[in-house]
Amino acid sequence: MAKKKDDKSIEVVQSLKVEINFNPIYDLQLPIGFDGDGNLIIGVRFKARVDQFEVARLVNLLKQPHGALYAVIGSTQSALDFKFDSKQLRFEIFKASKGMEEKKPAKVIEDKTAAQVEDATNQAVKIEIVRFNHIPEEKEPFGVFIEYSADGMAETHSAAGRGKNPTEAVISGVKNCGAVDASLNEPFEVRAALELLEPSTELFKLIRVLDVGSFDVDEGGEGPEGETEPEAEKE
Repeated sequence: MAKKKDDKSIEVVQSLKVEINFNPIYDLQLPIGFDGDGNLIIGVRFKARVDQFEVARLVNLLKQPHGALYAVIGSTQSALDFKFDSKQLRFEIFKASKGMEEKKPAKVIEDKTAAQVEDATNQAVKIEIVRFNHIPEEKEPFGVFIEYSADGMAETHSAAGRGKNPTEAVISGVKNCGAVDASLNEPFEVRAALELLEPSTELFKLIRVLDVGSFDVDEGGEGPEGETEPEAEKE
């Protein structure tokens, strides 16, 4: 006689959505580098005052099986934002309205097309050495010194750039060394132009400054305070 099988109901488990908020965060740092396959990787570090129970929730999430993690970093106030079209290599830049009471939509600035950026880039230039410095007493306290070669020649040349902030210094420096011409003014345009140059670790230092807006001391970016760069070569 066949044994009667026990009827067991099928238990259906619906997964939970888990979100742990850290608000506000401060001292945000974005170390950027490449992995072994050449993919651009970004690390996100920040500090935040949090409730101990929120930390316990985060630890619990990490210890158990879970889906792909995601993170959102935002602000209720910003002066500028942009969207990048990777296919056309162009940016749409949005700037905040000057008067909040006007409630006008953010202005869209038409930037250079990919062809215009390429035309404004001297791809014969190769960035060999990059050094940064900060001299607080100067009118333009941030400086960059660039050694570069051109047209595949072994001979190196030098140029310098200064600015009121690290981004201005880099833009000035790459223009002075002839990597990009004066028609490129927006940091996003200059960054796109630098990516067309022959890749190198030193070139990445310049791109990084345009990404984060500062010299990275940990990466050996900013020289000792008061240090001046060698006099740029006059050609």
